Amino acid sequence: MSRENKKEAVAALHREQIMKAAEKLFLEKGFSQTTIDDISKSSEYSRRTIYAYYESKNDILHHIIEKGLQTLKTDIEKAVNRNDDFIRGYKAICIAMSKYQRECPFSADNINHANAANFDLKNLSDAEKHILRLGAEINTILATFIATGKEQGIVRQDIIPMLTVFILWSSITSFLSLAKTKGSFISKQFSVSESEFLEYGFKQLLNSILAVQI
Repeated sequence: MSRENKKEAVAALHREQIMKAAEKLFLEKGFSQTTIDDISKSSEYSRRTIYAYYESKNDILHHIIEKGLQTLKTDIEKAVNRNDDFIRGYKAICIAMSKYQRECPFSADNINHANAANFDLKNLSDAEKHILRLGAEINTILATFIATGKEQGIVRQDIIPMLTVFILWSSITSFLSLAKTKGSFISKQFSVSESEFLEYGFKQLLNSILAVQI
């Protein structure tokens, strides 16, 4: 490893440690209640070091969201590319979204509650621009997946792929939220495992777009 590459690897490690500490605090205390001093204490990096890697608390937030979305995009690409069968591909996408909600909760929560009308498109940071690009790229991957299912006669012909992406995204994330907060209770009430409850819900959402229900 060259000196330059080693230097960048060390910097990436420091950025990652700061992000991890910040995300934990954001989840525990809330973003607005967390200060740079809190992040400094938790990460064991000085304020000066934190500001050497991030411009502000908002910049840390944007990088956390960006990292989560990048992971989601990679997992969705794998789900689509590794499954020629539409049904298996859909299930793999649901698994990827479940993983995103579980492992990147702060990123997922911010994406799910983001209001595009509040974006100042003229003054976006590089991280914010990348977040928007990643979101658009993920939507395109999913829309192409649905369009392919439509061409194969698996998806209903009246389905509009990109509109369906937004509807299914909202439905799946809402369902995952329900499973997180009430999954255990519902499972006991209906004598099913939590995984069976998830599978049942994902199947109901899938049937809403299939030409022939399963």
